[in-house]
Amino acid sequence: MQLSALDTELVALARDHGLPALLGMARIGACLVWIPYLSPGVMPAKMTRTVVAMMILIGLWPSTAGATVPPDILSMAGVVLREVLIGTAIGLVVALPFHIFHGMGAIIDNQRGAGIGAMLDPVSGMEATETSNLLQLMSVVVFLATDGMIVLLEVIQDSYVLIPMGGVLALDLARVQDFAGTLLAGAVRMALPVLLLLFLVEVLLGVLSRFAQQMNPFSISLAVKSYIAFIALLFYLMPTVAQQVPLIRDSTDALQLLLAVPR
Repeated sequence: MQLSALDTELVALARDHGLPALLGMARIGACLVWIPYLSPGVMPAKMTRTVVAMMILIGLWPSTAGATVPPDILSMAGVVLREVLIGTAIGLVVALPFHIFHGMGAIIDNQRGAGIGAMLDPVSGMEATETSNLLQLMSVVVFLATDGMIVLLEVIQDSYVLIPMGGVLALDLARVQDFAGTLLAGAVRMALPVLLLLFLVEVLLGVLSRFAQQMNPFSISLAVKSYIAFIALLFYLMPTVAQQVPLIRDSTDALQLLLAVPR
């Protein structure tokens, strides 16, 4: 069938712009799913997340418009899958530092005996305690209040420079694994001052129960340890957040972790 000049122009327009837009949405959408403040738990409506992804795609259009279009459907499916994997890896690396605060709160709640009060966390989509929810949400608020969304856009834009669409896929997930271990150790280190206070309270309660058994101090241990923990967090939390949140904003380190060869 002979196509008219208008039909030919529309087909060429869809090939030159529609397919690069699809590839861009694959990477951006897969990345946003793992970001705590853009996850399905925070934005349950798919349309809302789609609109956010499309707005980001429009802003990054110069970085995605020059993509090489695959010649057939099978190659196109492979390239889309590749973009989804890249977006997932970037999203995981960018989201991992937020879980420092989540892990810190979980450790503190475990030591003060508040694990029985765990509830569903809409940010992470899993069961978590109150303090872990509070600390993670606080880190998200501080991150966004200091132009964190602009940093996220820079991360995605830089990813097209370091890992262009149609280029060689050279991700080193072992480095991401090491990064996750470093974050876990960081969560433990951040919680250590509060854990030390809770340990001292536990020792004092044990001594009190030894010499004043009729007082039954362990019946009030949860209230006492909770009070001590929150007093410690009141003086310790804000300097810690101010120190750690800038680490989340470092887009270069986040992207370099994905590269098999450091640049």
